[in-house]
Amino acid sequence: MQLPDNPVLASSLLDKMEAKRRDESFIRYWLPFDYEKPIFQKFTKGVKVLVIAGGNRSGKTLNAAAITVAFALGKDYFRGDPAWSWVKDLPIPEKDNRSIWTVGLDFKVLKDVIWREKFIAGGSNHGPLLPKDDSIENILERDMQIYFANGSVISGKSADSGREKFQSASVDLVWIDEECDAEIFDECYQRTVDCGGLIVVSVTPLIDINSGVKTPWIYNLWEDMKNGRKDVAFVNLSVLDNPVVPEAEKQKLLEKWKGHPEERARLFGEFVRRSGLVYPNWDRKVHLRRTNPPPDWYTVVSIDPAATGPTAALWGRVDSSGNLHLFKEYLEADLPVSEHALNIKNKNRGDKVDLWLIDPTWGNQRTAEAHKTGQQLYRDAGLPVRLASVDRDFGRLAAWEYLQGTVIGPEGRNPKVWVDPSLHEFVDEIEHYIVDSYHSGPLKGLSKDRPRKRADDIMNAFQYLCSQRPRGKMRSDSGDTIASGSYF
Repeated sequence: MQLPDNPVLASSLLDKMEAKRRDESFIRYWLPFDYEKPIFQKFTKGVKVLVIAGGNRSGKTLNAAAITVAFALGKDYFRGDPAWSWVKDLPIPEKDNRSIWTVGLDFKVLKDVIWREKFIAGGSNHGPLLPKDDSIENILERDMQIYFANGSVISGKSADSGREKFQSASVDLVWIDEECDAEIFDECYQRTVDCGGLIVVSVTPLIDINSGVKTPWIYNLWEDMKNGRKDVAFVNLSVLDNPVVPEAEKQKLLEKWKGHPEERARLFGEFVRRSGLVYPNWDRKVHLRRTNPPPDWYTVVSIDPAATGPTAALWGRVDSSGNLHLFKEYLEADLPVSEHALNIKNKNRGDKVDLWLIDPTWGNQRTAEAHKTGQQLYRDAGLPVRLASVDRDFGRLAAWEYLQGTVIGPEGRNPKVWVDPSLHEFVDEIEHYIVDSYHSGPLKGLSKDRPRKRADDIMNAFQYLCSQRPRGKMRSDSGDTIASGSYF
């Protein structure tokens, strides 16, 4: 195209051409604010899961949407444009035909927020992220699919459609907006495995260890990152840093959430524990140790049984100083006592056990079918269990003392406990074992001063064991020992 000789006309024409190009491809010109730049600094090669955590109006969704569209368009689309500054280091695969999913909690959110506001129509403070040029081949709104000229496809999916809708595909990028059920995240993760795909999550982190969900998987990712996992990155965005939000509105938000249990999550995108951990003195760096306690040490097996639901067992050995070494665990659900007992015997592998313990409450109860106590059922199945002797708190304080003794170190008087790193169920439970809280009414978020009954089976077995305060001593061949020469 030849420009007019008149410089004023030429400049005006260039301005119009640039405005048209900006209108047709807003994403070429979109730039993150300074407070958002850590998103692109952290999302580099080696990061499998990027979590953008922020409150409402913090910009988390827009940034995740921009990354998603950039993955579909590819890096070459942005060369020479302002957006190249944030696109150039993104871990976008060099291949064409990239498969990309966007996942909303339900169809309405997917359609109204992600599809229309972010991708197609634009929002009040930004244009549509999908270009209107020939880089887009077809948009099928009814099927929630966007076809790009380079062969890439963005497919929209609703988390409430069930995990079956997330199977049998290979995906290069999955963007999950807000926290869906863990099974949906697991399926999305599996879809990225064979092609080295990546996952971006945008979320207001309201679901923590004390929430009602079965598995708080985003909180677990955060804990994994804090414990050294390198392929997970978190970026926290605050609505108070967003220059688009008027200062008067920010002040209203500060007043609204001041003192509320969700204040840090709503305003700063930070996880909050509505109630504290039962064992805040637990520390992986202190308590995890591969000690391989010898089989001739005094050995205790503690069982937390259940008529329905999980049954847990925990193996511990006691050294000459009375310190406890936990080295084996068992956790299975929905089996009769006879099968649990057989499984526990097999897990024991013929080692001598000096003391078998069982939950005193359950062990004293008679079953309607057999008219026998739980203790007798396990004895009939070949495990000579005794009712654990517990205090009013069922051994919670005793367990705390063992953990604290390890933290204090050699100067501490309390006996200590070390946990073999292979006890994954133990670690998971103790790191999610929380004081219960009220979930509604004026006391919402306040403590009930007792642990929440959820995924605590290994913890209960741990507490029964600690409440006995076993001492290291010479083994007797009599008593409740299962001899090593027996078939189990």
